[in-house]
Amino acid sequence: MMRRVLMDTGAIYAFVVRTDRHHQEAAAFVKDWLAHQGVFLLADLVFVETMTLLKARLGAAVALRVGHELRQNPAYVWTLLGADGERDTWAAFQQYHDKDWSYTDCALLVLSKKLEVAEVFAFDEHIEQMTGVVRVP
Repeated sequence: MMRRVLMDTGAIYAFVVRTDRHHQEAAAFVKDWLAHQGVFLLADLVFVETMTLLKARLGAAVALRVGHELRQNPAYVWTLLGADGERDTWAAFQQYHDKDWSYTDCALLVLSKKLEVAEVFAFDEHIEQMTGVVRVP
């Protein structure tokens, strides 16, 4: 079975933006992950957040280029949160109201449990606060 890792918006951003402080680490992780036939699980909610961030910071052309790559490259497996996942994300968002976790962070927690994928490609310290989830690299 192929190794799978969920992707966070910040990791995608770091991989795309060469001036990001985590770019070299992100690029090395992606290269190594793909060399070992790993696949990236891309949640629909992370895609939405990524497109919004890229367009706001870098413009439509960059967002479209990255969006096309994420949608067409088979290394990125589209993962739908779905109605049950959205309900569970809302429950997690309410349960962890004392944390500074975003709604997307909660969705990654829910998907991690649902898909039985413990690893999340992220630079977000919030991921490290989640029980049963491991932030990589």
